[in-house]
Amino acid sequence: MVEIVNIISSMTTETKFNFENEKEKKPEWLEKVREYYGGEVHSHSRWSDRGEVEGGGEEKVIHSETRLLEYADKLGLNFVVFSEHASDPGNPVKLPESHPICQSLLKEKERIDEINLSGKYKVQAFSAVEASIFFDETGETIIDVPDSILHKLNLVVASRHTIAEQLEPTKIKESLLAAVNNFEVDIIGHPYRYIEFYKHDWNYFKKYWRKDPDTYAELEELESNKQWDLIKQIIGKEDIKNNERIKELNELFLQLKDEYWQVWDETLMSMEKNGKAFEINLSIFDPSKEFYRSLLERASGYQNLNFSISYDFHNLEKLANLNNKGSVTEKPADIKNLGRSKAVQRLLDLISLLESLNIGSDKIINSSSENLEEFIEERNKKKRSIY
Repeated sequence: MVEIVNIISSMTTETKFNFENEKEKKPEWLEKVREYYGGEVHSHSRWSDRGEVEGGGEEKVIHSETRLLEYADKLGLNFVVFSEHASDPGNPVKLPESHPICQSLLKEKERIDEINLSGKYKVQAFSAVEASIFFDETGETIIDVPDSILHKLNLVVASRHTIAEQLEPTKIKESLLAAVNNFEVDIIGHPYRYIEFYKHDWNYFKKYWRKDPDTYAELEELESNKQWDLIKQIIGKEDIKNNERIKELNELFLQLKDEYWQVWDETLMSMEKNGKAFEINLSIFDPSKEFYRSLLERASGYQNLNFSISYDFHNLEKLANLNNKGSVTEKPADIKNLGRSKAVQRLLDLISLLESLNIGSDKIINSSSENLEEFIEERNKKKRSIY
C-alpha cells in the first residue's frame, strides 16, 4: 500500500490531479485501479517491529500508522488495514493472552479507534493482525494469537510463514484448513507462498523427495550429470522412452501433482463455504506466471469465493525489485518513478487476468468501503450465531 500511496507524490505537477474535482480528467489506468482497489487490507507499521520483545521478530518498518494514513489521504484511498505481525514469522510461537505482543495488538486497536474518532483523516483505519499458522512441537496446527485476542480486532489475516515439510500436500492442507476453519480468521494471507508448483516443476519434485535420501540422491545425480532429456521425461515435457525407472519417477511426479491440486480444490471449497477471502498478494503473486494464472483460474470456479488484493507493505522500497518482465500492460507514463510504476503495472496485469476469468470487483472485499463493510458485517453475523 505504501508504494501505491506514494505514486501521487512521484508525479509531475502537470499530471497531479484533485480527486475531489470530478471534472478533472483522470488517467485511464486510475479508473481501472479505483474499480478494483479501494484501500489496503494488508500493511505493516512500526507496531510490527517487535525485536525487543520475547517471541517477537525484528522488522525493517520505518513508518508510523499516521504517516501511512496521511499518504492514503493524499491518494484518495478509502481505508487502510494495519495487519501487524504477532510472534516472529520466521520462528512463530503460541502466545498467551497476557503476552506483551497480544496486549500491544489491543493497544494499537485503541490507538486506531482514537485516530478514527479524531476526524483528522478522511481515510478510515482498521485494526488487524497477520497471525502465523504453524505446527507446534506436538505436530498440531495452530495460530500464534489466541482467539480471545483475534475476536477483538476488526480483521484477521492468517498466513503460513515457516511450515515444517511445507511441500508435503497433507501438511499444506492441514495448515491452510486450520486457518480456514477458525471462525476468527477472515483472510488467508499469501496461501501459495513457497509452495508454487508449476506445470513441469522439477525443483518442486526434487525438493519434495528430500524426505527420502535415496530418491533425492538419484534425482540430484540426474541433475548434476545434466541428464536433461531424462529429467524432461520425468516431469512430462517429453514422451517417455523405454526406461522403466524413468516411467516410475514420472508416475511419482504425476501423483504428487495430482495430490497437490486436490489440496487446492479442498482448500478453496472450504474457503468459499466458510466465507474466507483468498488473498492475492502482489508482492508475491505475479499474474504473468503460469502457476498463479492456473491457481486463480481454479479459484474462479468457486462462485461465492471472495478475494482481497494487497501489497503486504513493510517499507517504501519494497516494490522496487518487482520483476514485471512478463507484463501484458504498459507502465503508466505519468508515474515518473520506475519502481512505483511497477506497482500499478502489476495491479493492472492482475485486473486484466481477473476480468478474463469473470472475477468482478464485487468479489474483491477491498474494492470499496461498501464491500469491506459488507464482508465484516457478514463475518460478524456468523460469529454472533456461534457465540
